Amino acid sequence: MQGRVSRTAVPFPGLGMTAVLALLLLVVFSLVAFVGWHQLRDISTIHDMAVKIEEANHESHHLHDLEMRVRSMVAHVHDFLITGSPSYVRKFRQTELRVKQLAGEVNLKPDERAEFDQSLERLHALAMRIFSLPFATGNMEGPILMQELDQALGRLSWFMSRKHQSMDQGVNVSMQMVRGLHLDMREDFIVSLVALFIILAGVAGYVFLRVVRPLSLLRREVGRIGRGDFSPVTMDVGDNEIGDLVRALNRMSRALDQRDRELVQAKSYAAHQEKMHALGLMTASIAHEVGNPLAAARVSQELAIRKLEQGDLEACRQQLAACMEELNRTEGIIRNVLDFGRHAESQIQDLDVHACIEAALGLVRLAKHSKRIRFRVDIPDSLPGIIVAEDVVQQVLVNLLLNAVDVSRVGDEIAIQASADEKAMYLDVSDQGGGLSREVEEKIFSPLFTTKPRGEGSGLGLAISRDLMRRMHGDLILLRNDEHGCCFRMIFPLDEGGSDAGADH
Repeated sequence: MQGRVSRTAVPFPGLGMTAVLALLLLVVFSLVAFVGWHQLRDISTIHDMAVKIEEANHESHHLHDLEMRVRSMVAHVHDFLITGSPSYVRKFRQTELRVKQLAGEVNLKPDERAEFDQSLERLHALAMRIFSLPFATGNMEGPILMQELDQALGRLSWFMSRKHQSMDQGVNVSMQMVRGLHLDMREDFIVSLVALFIILAGVAGYVFLRVVRPLSLLRREVGRIGRGDFSPVTMDVGDNEIGDLVRALNRMSRALDQRDRELVQAKSYAAHQEKMHALGLMTASIAHEVGNPLAAARVSQELAIRKLEQGDLEACRQQLAACMEELNRTEGIIRNVLDFGRHAESQIQDLDVHACIEAALGLVRLAKHSKRIRFRVDIPDSLPGIIVAEDVVQQVLVNLLLNAVDVSRVGDEIAIQASADEKAMYLDVSDQGGGLSREVEEKIFSPLFTTKPRGEGSGLGLAISRDLMRRMHGDLILLRNDEHGCCFRMIFPLDEGGSDAGADH
């Protein structure tokens, strides 16, 4: 039976599953890279704005200090007019030097610096004129110059106030830009997270539907094949790597199915050959067992003819009855041998333990040395019913009994005992042959291993017997091995109803 894997339409036709996963991961990486680059750009812009704000604050501080120093210069001039102390002239010059230093640290445009320098020089010139005036209470030129000095200070203060406003506007613009960038970054981050979540959800869904779920189903199918069910795998997969794996698994399954059929045939042939080998060992005894009743039947037939000629019908009838009895005996022997040697498919049926053991013993008694052996059968009446292949059970019994006959001495006893518990029914075959060595015990079920002389044993009997039992879900084990002999146990497992669990063989 050819397996067919159904194919369904998948996203990105023409691309393998690996290529699709790589493409989806590339999309995720590209999105993360784009968002990261955008965020870094905004962070860099915010950093630049923060630096500008910091510089503006620093410059505003210098400008405020500069304005206070200029006012201090004017205050020194006022104090000089009131006190006439030369120390205020020295303080004015020191403050003027500091004002010039601070003016150099303030970032001014060329036209702004020219305007500031011009106002400062005007302030300096007026102060020098006031300092050169003689100190007198009624001197009127001093207040006039002082009024001009206050006007110059007002113009300079207006200049610095305008500069303050310009700087404050720049700071406000920068702060607004920072707040806007912060909002943009937050919105971009939220949108990016949502987009990334959607993409990752799509990737996870694709991986689950196209990788995880098919692999889970495939694992179940592989387990089924491992249990011996070689029917083809039919999974709804696409034309991708999983589909290639399923098709390869189907090819392997068909090959295993073919090899399993060949192995079953080979085992069946080996089992039949083992039957033929057992019959070969019985050939001489079979001829003897058939020859004796045939000779007796011939004698009875001759006597019947004589009695018929003499007119003694009753005696003739007795001789013919004896002849028929011997012929029926011969027919039973031949039928038993033919049934045992027939190569046919086993039939599953209720096992008649008594009949099966009697048939096996009937065959074994034909063996060469069986006449000197005693057989004891112990079968309780309360055995549970089991459903097995009776001819297979008989073949295993015959093999175990023949092995027991080979190791038994004259007068030894071979026992066949049946028992059962809640799990299984057991058939034990024990002998008094002295047991096996430890080395032989370890290899007793190995194929082609035998302790018999060359040409008398194939080494397949016990190996095939155990394989036959396991094919019926039972087993064959060496239960006991000591100096008194060996005991082999045939195990037939029972289900809850008390019948054989191997009925599906």
